Amino acid sequence: MVNADPAKTGHPRCITHPTLMIATALAQLRDRLTAASPRTRRIHRHTLLSLASKAGSMLVSLWLVPLTIAYLTPTTYGTWATITALSALLTFVDLGIGNGLRNRLVEAVGSHNPALAQQLVSTAYALFGLLQAGGCLLLLVISYYVPWGQLLHSAIKAEELRVGVLVVAIGMGFKLVLDLLSYVLLALQAPGWVNLLNLLSNGLVLLGTYGLARFTPPNLVYLAWVVAGSPVLVLALSSVLLYGNRLRVYQPRWDQVRFDQARQILSLGYTFFIIQLAYVVIFYTDNLLINHFFGPTEVASYSIAFRYFSLASTLFGLVMVPYWSAFSEALVRQDRAWMQRTYQVMQGYWVGLVGLVVVMIGLAQPVYAAWVGPQVAISLPLTTSLGLFVVVTGWNVPSTTVINSTGRLRLQLWYAVASIVTNIPLAYVLGKTLGLGSSGVVLSSVISLGWGAVLGPIQAGKLINGSAQGIWNR
Repeated sequence: MVNADPAKTGHPRCITHPTLMIATALAQLRDRLTAASPRTRRIHRHTLLSLASKAGSMLVSLWLVPLTIAYLTPTTYGTWATITALSALLTFVDLGIGNGLRNRLVEAVGSHNPALAQQLVSTAYALFGLLQAGGCLLLLVISYYVPWGQLLHSAIKAEELRVGVLVVAIGMGFKLVLDLLSYVLLALQAPGWVNLLNLLSNGLVLLGTYGLARFTPPNLVYLAWVVAGSPVLVLALSSVLLYGNRLRVYQPRWDQVRFDQARQILSLGYTFFIIQLAYVVIFYTDNLLINHFFGPTEVASYSIAFRYFSLASTLFGLVMVPYWSAFSEALVRQDRAWMQRTYQVMQGYWVGLVGLVVVMIGLAQPVYAAWVGPQVAISLPLTTSLGLFVVVTGWNVPSTTVINSTGRLRLQLWYAVASIVTNIPLAYVLGKTLGLGSSGVVLSSVISLGWGAVLGPIQAGKLINGSAQGIWNR
């Protein structure tokens, strides 16, 4: 009977054996989580919440693309993608205030100084609010003198384009100010809440777009109101609720604004501003360049493929987000052993990202067909180049997380400037001169990221082990 099939003998082991395996695995996982440091356990909790929230956001994003194309038509969708890319350029107008606040707030919280923390938050809101108000007024004036049809290569009526751009841009200005709440949450190592707010915003955009598609004719301005207004509404309500309760100690107040504290925020902020500008040039000008070189139809193809691969980059990014503030805290406490272990874990996540991207490239064409149908054609070279872009971007994330958390940004500033200088000329050479089309524009971004891909890990290693000197420690 030794060789008898246990499933046919009625022996209890056929029931208890797999149950015991699962119970043992869960017990081991519980023991590992319990043995982990409080900082690591906090990261795990918020990573799980972020995963759940991002999964919902990605589903919303996937559903939103064909819904928006059906509402606008593919050509108009290309113009819409260009407008949203233009509005993204406004993100660098914050002078790095958000990231500067994040690092300084971590220091204030870590040193148990809630009064300073509230002053920093209040001052950041005041600075950023004044900055965005001035930018919105300036855009409102110059919008009448911009030939929007020529700039966007679009046949849509000029007034509809102008109003659509204004609504999106001014909505972005309000969102950026209200989004300082996200930097506060990130500084408190609560990225799960940030991703939950993004899910609520995206869900509201989806509901609004569905309502437009169901009850109104195609109109760029209507869509602009839905897309620009939804996150503003969610962030405004969330700010009232959170600052009135869980975050009351950090509640921004006019009587707590200290413009003499602005230097603490802006000392890092100016450097973050240049680095963010490089980020915007590399990540958000591809839409504009492709539209200028090849027209709105090519933008639609690029935008859909970019959205597809953003599933991988978003998944990787949400796993990485909690580590910035955690590394800042570890540095304050001089916990270098934790930093070394955790940096290796982050690099291991990148290996998983590479495998995921390879699978996504192989499945891309059938996924495109099932997702958006035959309305938009997306070439294999464009798909492959975007996959490579995600891989190189992901490689840079662990090192930049360490560098940003320490505030040693001088070297990153220099290679950010190098990226800005090389990106657009390379896009012209590869895309137009060599005839690689939109994939050439993407490859120019990949090459521009090479500066950080080589120098970033070297600096991160030196910062973690405490051997950074000279430019590596500035």
